Amino acid sequence: MASRTAYLEMPLSRVLFRYVWPFWLFQDAARGDRYARAAAYRHNRDMRIHLPGYLLRWVVASAMSFAVASAFGSASEPRIGAVNVSAVLAAGWGIAFACCLCVLVVTSYIYLYLSRHEH
Repeated sequence: MASRTAYLEMPLSRVLFRYVWPFWLFQDAARGDRYARAAAYRHNRDMRIHLPGYLLRWVVASAMSFAVASAFGSASEPRIGAVNVSAVLAAGWGIAFACCLCVLVVTSYIYLYLSRHEH
């Protein structure tokens, strides 16, 4: 119940950040003495169970951004001497899609690494 009240008292921007960004869950396992690094690694291995939910969110965000980029891309008509707004919007959504893919790759790697390496 304490974690629920903590989320109720948090600003909406932080709740949304925690909903989509999986890396806030993890600790730096490269700092401190040997025992602190081992404790941080154990913490990270325990937190890996949350990563499939984040992966699903980022897959949905990737699919949506790809669909919007494709829609704007197919709606663009080349014009001479004028800025094609739908082509610019398609490029922007394409960049968002590329960013989503980067987060997916990094999150997948972290999940597989923490699942396979006991340390």
